[in-house]
Amino acid sequence: MTTLNEGLHDLSRALEIAEGRVDLDLLSRAFELKEAVVERQAAGLETTVVALFGATGSGKSSLFNALTGSDFARVAARRPTTNAPMSVSEQPAAEVLDWLDVRDRHVKPGMFSSHGDRIVLLDMPDIDSTEEANREIATRLAGVVDVLVWVLDPQKYADAVVHEDYLRVMSEHSDVTLVVLNQIDTVDADERPGMISDAQKIIREDGLEAEIIATSARTGEGVETLRTTIERVAGSQQAAYDRMSADVRSVGRELGKQVGSAPAGITKKDRQEIASAVANAAGVDQVAKAASGSYMYRGKKSVGWPALRWLRGVRVDPLKGLHLVPEKGEIPTLTGVRATPAKESQVRGLVRTVVTNAAEGLPAAWQRDAAEAAEYRTGNVLDQADRIIAKADLGYAKKPAWWSIMNFLQWLFFVVAVVGLLWLGAIWLANAMVLPLPEPPMIGETPLPPLLFIGGLAVGLILSLLGRLFLNSGSKAVGRRVKKKLIKEIAPVTEEHMLSGIDKVLEDSRELGEISNRLTKVGRKK
Repeated sequence: MTTLNEGLHDLSRALEIAEGRVDLDLLSRAFELKEAVVERQAAGLETTVVALFGATGSGKSSLFNALTGSDFARVAARRPTTNAPMSVSEQPAAEVLDWLDVRDRHVKPGMFSSHGDRIVLLDMPDIDSTEEANREIATRLAGVVDVLVWVLDPQKYADAVVHEDYLRVMSEHSDVTLVVLNQIDTVDADERPGMISDAQKIIREDGLEAEIIATSARTGEGVETLRTTIERVAGSQQAAYDRMSADVRSVGRELGKQVGSAPAGITKKDRQEIASAVANAAGVDQVAKAASGSYMYRGKKSVGWPALRWLRGVRVDPLKGLHLVPEKGEIPTLTGVRATPAKESQVRGLVRTVVTNAAEGLPAAWQRDAAEAAEYRTGNVLDQADRIIAKADLGYAKKPAWWSIMNFLQWLFFVVAVVGLLWLGAIWLANAMVLPLPEPPMIGETPLPPLLFIGGLAVGLILSLLGRLFLNSGSKAVGRRVKKKLIKEIAPVTEEHMLSGIDKVLEDSRELGEISNRLTKVGRKK
């Protein structure tokens, strides 16, 4: 069993979680209940406040006079006869009556044979009074008194006002509810059992387990039974506790209806998809492609044929084109890649889809809260992703060792080809000017100069082809590596600034569901 104090602690937490997510009227009633419980405890639980409620003509005031052995309650044919709540007790009960704001007070010793010093009886205005102020008083006190005695008219015991506005919504209050079928003397004796049985059936349909007591203020029938029942309830000194516990259970049940079933939550796959979508919107694919292109651009400048490398100088390194290669001393902040409205819209659409799946079973207010928790941060997350990309190490300064080896070999064989070319040129010039030159060395039957020239060119071409092959493979690997690296670095940002908001809402819904369940068990004896 959950105690009332434990329930109060849970109710406080529930109010924190539920704000803005559940019906405002329910939230207001829960807050008022929390305050009322604290105030009722402060007023003292040793006194039991018993109030008689009923519709016009039910004989409520006459029954009140019969119970108290007095004529304090005004009885007349003209309605309404009771305009304000009136109390009668064997001893003054100022503290609790001040809290209830009951001004008309009477003290009459000897009303009860036992526990009279703990009982305060209230006569209430009619719940269907033509005076709105009277109805408001009755409704207010019906929400706070310890024991409710519902006085029904044999001719109108199925009155919709009583059942729909009061009894049906107080199904948790059986332990502190008494139902009286008054003026039973006006019903023929042979009709009474059937009428009482029918009234009992209606009460059961309202969700109450209270037994009906048949009374007659005029003849005194059943009055002593009602008085004894009131003494028994007051004697337990549990009525106030039971009433407040029932109120907490009712609120807990209503809160539970506004939480729905436990949400599934965001799956690992959905988290990865959102991180990828944010990365894509921030331009990770474009950056990965640029990193791949930059690798190829710089690689060709290192491993390409030296005579053609100057052509690379007229082109721009793809990473520099995106401002991803800061100049010396420059602190990178933003890239040249910005999320387009279309890309941002795609991210928002995916977030809504993920929320719909993750929050399935929750009411619309919770789903909306979860979506807003992520969506309004989307622009900020994309900006942070852009900064992550700008500051990321994309490996621009790193050069594979094989580039240096290939560069050395290219220059070596380029020099060989140039030497061969110059040698051939010298031979041609000497022949043209009829100058004597020694015969060039022979490699087999081939003179060395053309062999150096052709061989240098051939090896340079082969090295260029091999370099292109390796660069193609390497650039693809660089693109994949950069994309994976950036998504990995962006993922924590989406978790912290986007998905955590959704997780918090879903966790709040689970917690409120658990709290609501505990609240429905406050004060239950089984």
